[in-house]
Amino acid sequence: MDGDIPPIDVRLLRKEDAVALHKLDYSFETDRIYTLCVQGRLVQEPSNGGSSGGTSMGVGDKPVLAFELRETLVDPPIYKGYISFENTLEDVEASICDAQGGYVALAGGEVAGAVFLNVEEWRSVAHIEHIVVGHQFRRYGIGSLLLSCACDWARNRGCWAIQLETQNVNYPAIQFYLRNGLEVWSINQHFYPPGPVEHEIAIFMGKRLK
Repeated sequence: MDGDIPPIDVRLLRKEDAVALHKLDYSFETDRIYTLCVQGRLVQEPSNGGSSGGTSMGVGDKPVLAFELRETLVDPPIYKGYISFENTLEDVEASICDAQGGYVALAGGEVAGAVFLNVEEWRSVAHIEHIVVGHQFRRYGIGSLLLSCACDWARNRGCWAIQLETQNVNYPAIQFYLRNGLEVWSINQHFYPPGPVEHEIAIFMGKRLK
């Protein structure tokens, strides 16, 4: 297997990378997602820690609003087709110009993935605007390498954390981020506008930097 892995390099993101990035197929398929389960009312919890009707426990008789991300099998599997990065080549170029920083990963000299970065100045948090790896280049460690570069970039700019947004249906991405030390920091069930993805849940994940 090791003999099949091409040499991997990383360099700074450049505007001329737009053509190769636009051609990246970063589709995914999954047989499970995270379902958001919400107790949409304030309930009075017993203080003794015992269960009551299957309701999750609060602390000290305080009313709570409970949210739970529950791993759920789906049949048939969900396929998300992202056969190109951004809608048009001009959109890719605009994203590169809007990014304060970023890196491109090369596999055997071919553009295999990229990460786009910005800093939220008042919070001193680095935002990963995009992180993509071409479907045929996965399992080479490219995503982890790009994340590591993003963390170094953020530290060099005095940031205390990195943060990104993903969706509850992107189970493979969430698992990848968890393996790389990110945690779920917040959930927004009304983040996406009306349309084909309005039912999806935005999951914001982050990682404190040492």
